[in-house]
Amino acid sequence: MKPIVINGTVLCDTITGIPRYVYEVVTRLDPLLEGTGLDVRLCYRDDGRPLHLPALKNIRLVPLHAVRYGYNMVVLPHYLRRNHAFYCGLASDVILTRHSAVVLHDIRPLVLEGDKAFFRFKFWVHCQTIKWFAGQIFTDSYNQKDLICSKLHIAPDRVEVVWAGWEHIQPLVPDETIFDRIPQLKRGEYFYALGSLAAHKNYKWIREVARRNPDKTFAVAGGKDLRAFGEDKEAVDTHNILYLGYVTDEENKALMQHCRAFLHPAVFEGFGIPPLEALSVGAKVLLSKASCLPELYGDCAAYFDPNDYEVDLDALLQTPVQSPEALLKKFSWDRMARYWLEQFRRYAAE
Repeated sequence: MKPIVINGTVLCDTITGIPRYVYEVVTRLDPLLEGTGLDVRLCYRDDGRPLHLPALKNIRLVPLHAVRYGYNMVVLPHYLRRNHAFYCGLASDVILTRHSAVVLHDIRPLVLEGDKAFFRFKFWVHCQTIKWFAGQIFTDSYNQKDLICSKLHIAPDRVEVVWAGWEHIQPLVPDETIFDRIPQLKRGEYFYALGSLAAHKNYKWIREVARRNPDKTFAVAGGKDLRAFGEDKEAVDTHNILYLGYVTDEENKALMQHCRAFLHPAVFEGFGIPPLEALSVGAKVLLSKASCLPELYGDCAAYFDPNDYEVDLDALLQTPVQSPEALLKKFSWDRMARYWLEQFRRYAAE
């Protein structure tokens, strides 16, 4: 059987977003490999940064010394050829071999105009490489699959949908001390948002809605660069927004558990893990009706137009929603690990 090589360099980064996907699949796949006879290896660029992983029993770690661009272009392909291995890029990373599967999490730079032209061109080249070399392509939602097929002219039968999960938040002990450190945060009285400050996260919506609702409190975690909320000084003067910056996973869980509602105003998402985290701890979730969010979250959330700053939050909170129980069973890291185990059995036999 062929060895299966996962590219794990992304696990040297902070474990959020795409690194979270790789981390959870790898750590939950590892015990499932016991007794299967599969040879699964995780290769990574050994540049002195620590690899954020617990001890693994069945997946072999392979550090490869290389400079940044030489790793994907030369060193890792050479390792694959030498070991006659099948390559799996769980973090959208492609290698020039047809014996490969790649998860292309989203193609935002080809859909939105916010990125610089040179970055958009580089990303287009990256996507074309995946199109022509990846033996199999995966993505995070059917919305994203439709975009990939239409923008890159890829046949739908070449693209399969995989999902993210939420169980990583389950064992965490909520850090309630954040309410002592930030006394303006009153349990049950604030609207909470979490994410990067990238333009597609649409944090300007929060600023504009906060200005129109001076009696309500908004808390935003993930960054303090106020340019994400608007270029003028009103972004600074919005008195009822608390800019929390980075919060720990334990603080985030406490903030989700005690918020009046979790807000996610993004205009583009590949999947969107934070709303799933919020649902898993019992929070009400108010989502943008854009991109893949209605597809994924269905009747378990209330929706708003991400360009409507006059939205009535109180009315949204009264929207009937379904229990997320079935949703949480569907979008599961454990389920994804079992899915990838079956894929690896097939790849090893090819």
